[in-house]
Amino acid sequence: MHKPSILVAEDEPTARLALTELLEHHGFSVLAADNGREALSIVLSSEPAATLLDIRMPGLDGLTVLERARESGSVTAFLVMTAYGDSTTAIEAMKRGAFDYISKPLDFESLLPLLHRAVAHSRLMKERLDETPPVLSSAALIGHSPEMQHVYKMIGQVAGSDVNVLVRGESGTGKELVVNAIHHNSARAAGPLVKVNCAAIPEALLESELFGHERGAFTNATYRRTGRFEQANRGTLFLDEIGDLAPSLQSKLLRCVQDRTITRLGSNTPITVDIRLITATSRNLEQAVSDGRFREDLYYRLNVVSIALPPLRERRQDIPALVQHFLNRGGRQIILTPAALAALCEHSWPGNVRELENAIERAMVLARGGVIDAADLRLRSVEEPASVKWTDLLPVENGWKANLAAVEAALVRRALRLAEGNKSRAAELLGIQRRLLYDKIREHGLEEGKEIRGGGMKAAPGLGSPIRD
Repeated sequence: MHKPSILVAEDEPTARLALTELLEHHGFSVLAADNGREALSIVLSSEPAATLLDIRMPGLDGLTVLERARESGSVTAFLVMTAYGDSTTAIEAMKRGAFDYISKPLDFESLLPLLHRAVAHSRLMKERLDETPPVLSSAALIGHSPEMQHVYKMIGQVAGSDVNVLVRGESGTGKELVVNAIHHNSARAAGPLVKVNCAAIPEALLESELFGHERGAFTNATYRRTGRFEQANRGTLFLDEIGDLAPSLQSKLLRCVQDRTITRLGSNTPITVDIRLITATSRNLEQAVSDGRFREDLYYRLNVVSIALPPLRERRQDIPALVQHFLNRGGRQIILTPAALAALCEHSWPGNVRELENAIERAMVLARGGVIDAADLRLRSVEEPASVKWTDLLPVENGWKANLAAVEAALVRRALRLAEGNKSRAAELLGIQRRLLYDKIREHGLEEGKEIRGGGMKAAPGLGSPIRD
């Protein structure tokens, strides 16, 4: 049986030899190169099925080898490996046509199945067009965790196309930064990036905001208005919180997504727009489709490619780098004590990166003598807000039923606070049906951010925003 050939392009002799022996033991035919020029020569002359390509090599760096190989029509599957992982490198590697991106030290158990997939990919691939757009910074994306490395790969893969992208993630995870990176690494980078928050604009005004209107289209329409779709022509249109879009506008958006034409209010003349559409949501759109609150056909149109941003609690190893980024941005010489960093890494961050950013900004103001200690952070527990104590919620003399009611009310308040008033999201957090959550909100008097307790009406603690469906 023919052995698939693998090129190991690694300038460190020990690592190169170890990889060679391991791959040969698992049935691969191995070629080796200790510098970039030799690696490129082997790729162009021997066309190995896959190439393990180090980024930092003498002669030519790995990204240059990758780019020149692709320009020459090579279809070998490149697995880029480096100990210096960052968002810019990962995105750039994927843009230039890498099959995947892996960080050192290599985990061979994970590498082996990846190599098999790469070999199968190179066998099937005939030609691949890869026009590298201008390199623009994506430094605002911070983190070297595997979860973020995957996000960088996805950005690099989708940036060169015009497919619709749905960016998903909890509030504060940095969805807008992903949109910025996609746009600035795309062929549309010189065009406009127009952003619309669908949840921040009243339904009555959003249609005009998106599609524009003619003079006299409605009361007070004293001039023609160009909508955001037209403003984004030859660029990118970003619709944030798309899950909050009203059903009537979902139908109109579907037509625009299908044929890239819009019609201003008060006009019957269709206008063709050349846009790349990116949407984002913190909602569970699948559940919204199931509940009949979001059109299924529109969901599939928008969700051609999905990029999911992990919450900060699932990538805690990125917290030190994020903290340093926010400290550097402050423009002051600030020292963070080990106790403060430990507290930051242990916190669960329900508000994600945005909450961390605010915590650092607050601590920089409160820090004495340029040193931030744990006490300066003033972190509140996600489970127990400082203003609420269980001894206050559960007075024993109130009896069994009152205790259970207090527990229920406290859980509902917490879920609504974590979901920023979004009932659907709160129901998901509690693992109950949305209808049951509505019943509990009414039962405990939590409508519109208020609760009834002891016969009176008091503001519910921790609810800083109105409850939303």
